[in-house]
Amino acid sequence: MVDGTVKVTAEAHTHITQLLSLLQGPLGDVLSQISSHGIALSDPNIWAGPAASNFANSVWPQAQGQLDQVRASLGQVQQQVSGILGNITQAGSGLPVVGSVTQQVGNLTNLGGGLPVGGL
Repeated sequence: MVDGTVKVTAEAHTHITQLLSLLQGPLGDVLSQISSHGIALSDPNIWAGPAASNFANSVWPQAQGQLDQVRASLGQVQQQVSGILGNITQAGSGLPVVGSVTQQVGNLTNLGGGLPVGGL
């Protein structure tokens, strides 16, 4: 919509709230569980041997770094989407909108460029 018109359907609102729900709940929980298991498997009192040493010294530190990057990127997405939802809600109320929905959507395209999650 080149003329500056912003269109927000009920479906868009539903997808935004569901995305936020996933980011704040199940997805964050899964990432935390993966970290917990990786940390546990890095403990030589739990798992020892050549494969365990390779995991603890090489595989897990790299995977943990990638998980941290994913968490940071998802946190940024959550902030941006929350801001967009707030602007949508505020615009519907007739109150002045702080910031630009277009600017916030544009910022979403700049998140996590080159994020190396392929190795997970």
